[in-house]
Amino acid sequence: MSKSLRNNVMEKQSSYFLNGIIFILLFGLLAVFLVHNFDSIGQDIGRHLKVGEIIWQIKEVPKTNLFSYTEPDFSFTNHHWLSEVIFLGVYNLAGFTGLILLKVFVILASFLLLFFIAKKQATFWPITISFILSILIFISRTEVRPEIFSFAILSFFLFALFKSKHENTDYYLWFLPLAQLLWVNLHIYFFIGPLIFLFFLIDKKINSKSQTLNSKQYQNSNYQKSKPFFILFLIILATLANPAGFQGALLPFNILKEYGYSIIENQTLAFLSGFFGFNLSVFIFKLSVAVLALAFLLTVKKAKQRLFEILVSAFFIYAGFKMFRNLPLYALASFPVLAILLTDAFKKTKTSVRAERVNYGFKLGVIVFLIFMILFVASNSYYKKEGHSKIFGFSVPNGLKRAVNFIKDNKIKGPMFNNFDTGGYLMWQLPEEKVFVDNRPEAYSVEFFNKTYKPMQESKEKWAEFSEKYGINLIFFAYTDATPWGEAFLGNITHDPNWRIVYINENVIILVKNIKSNEKIISNFAISETDVIDKTIENVKNSNSDKFNLNITLSLLFYKISWREAAVYFADEAIKLDPQAPRPYLYKGFVYAYHTDMENQKLADENIRKAIDSGLKDSQYYYILGVINMNLGHLDEARTLFIKALEIDKNNQQAREFLNKYFK
Repeated sequence: MSKSLRNNVMEKQSSYFLNGIIFILLFGLLAVFLVHNFDSIGQDIGRHLKVGEIIWQIKEVPKTNLFSYTEPDFSFTNHHWLSEVIFLGVYNLAGFTGLILLKVFVILASFLLLFFIAKKQATFWPITISFILSILIFISRTEVRPEIFSFAILSFFLFALFKSKHENTDYYLWFLPLAQLLWVNLHIYFFIGPLIFLFFLIDKKINSKSQTLNSKQYQNSNYQKSKPFFILFLIILATLANPAGFQGALLPFNILKEYGYSIIENQTLAFLSGFFGFNLSVFIFKLSVAVLALAFLLTVKKAKQRLFEILVSAFFIYAGFKMFRNLPLYALASFPVLAILLTDAFKKTKTSVRAERVNYGFKLGVIVFLIFMILFVASNSYYKKEGHSKIFGFSVPNGLKRAVNFIKDNKIKGPMFNNFDTGGYLMWQLPEEKVFVDNRPEAYSVEFFNKTYKPMQESKEKWAEFSEKYGINLIFFAYTDATPWGEAFLGNITHDPNWRIVYINENVIILVKNIKSNEKIISNFAISETDVIDKTIENVKNSNSDKFNLNITLSLLFYKISWREAAVYFADEAIKLDPQAPRPYLYKGFVYAYHTDMENQKLADENIRKAIDSGLKDSQYYYILGVINMNLGHLDEARTLFIKALEIDKNNQQAREFLNKYFK
């Protein structure tokens, strides 16, 4: 063997080795994003476990609300009952660690199926680029939810359809009706199965003409022509095999009509951007869509051959923009599609810039980046930077459990008022008390939300009316509720003499009615503004939550209810733990801004400026700082700050009004 040939062989072997390392690290990065604490413990999982337990016991899927004393008989179609039974089984065997591992396994398997497709049809750099984009989009939703099974079955559908399209292998298509049978009972995304199979048939029909010119055998085979339609018929038939039958099959098209309560995951990206500012997954999603569109344009001559890919991409792009919760679906579907299209596009570029000629240094750079990201996430530095409550590992936050134990230990009785987010946990851990509401909008009437639940939080008079009607004695309220009615209620109820605060921790505030039957609990545990710091410290001493997040959450609570000394105290505790974090300074600034004397206004300016300089460059914060500087008499600085607020958000009407009123 010549020296040059030997060198070429060695270079290829080295290249394959680096490729393999990068692919392993990509799956490793996805895995570390998936292995995190059960930060969603207060949302759906408690309800899923309780419903799974009931189904397992009575061998029937309940068809009514069941858990609420406000609308116990309201009709409810459970579209994920099988997921709940699976979750119960895993939980009974291995607890929350088992559920996290189940999630990790299912999602890694989903990406692995799609990776097999991409590996067959695409080259290294397109796969790597597409995989990284997909991971950074997918991490927007990594909780244990029934949708993890949708991820797996969607991936299998795409795997089978790509196998048939590109490799002429129809073997896996016969498993799709069985997959659909499971899907319709696991999660509401099941309608996607028949839809993308229809996309596959459209592609097959249009592209079959060119195939028939080369294959008379295919043209004359009625079996080959009818087989896909027969499989589609079986898929549709499987969709009807659910406890609600035809009604259950149509549920995805009707469920949102029955929602009287908007939840964040169902909002459009345009809506969310106005409330929450920059979001990494949303930014990467938009970047990925732009890259995908560019790849289509560069390979437009192959549009007919890529019809299936175009239809799939168009649907999932629409779905992603339509609802935040759909971003992981796009992440999965776009992974093989983008890899294939980028491979087509790279083939059109000049040899000097073709992806396969990228030097080893570039690959080594990717390896370094991936190792850095894995360590960045595993060390929790990523979550701290993004302000997430997630922590790498298998821990389960115990704040809600300690709050429920307080109720049990002190034998506090209902009827209970709870807010939307806590109902799922309470029906599981406090089954002796029916909930007021839980986080299933479709399990309650629109009228209930619009005429009872929201008004009684917005209005003191409505609260008095409905609390009397239902005989409410106990309030269990997750104070991180960011709804306008939730924040209004929190501000009102904590200053209502008819109710007394008896417990506060990092998740919940508990109040009881100020009546004779509650005298003992009030005498032993009542919390006032003068003793709130000491009593809250006592209540959180056994918390397993991240101490910084715990303190910052408490600081925000006390700011919201105008207990300012406590707000500053817990903000200072957060600063001790992380002096570079911006939010503690922001909350301190808000507290000081409340006081109009010059000393407090100076402290407000100092702290809010620190928050902005540390990264919270939000339009509204510049506006608030501008108002403070006006109070201080720094008019030129105030004008500059209002202009900056409008540069960041041209729709900031408050900043615009101040500029027009005072600086024209």
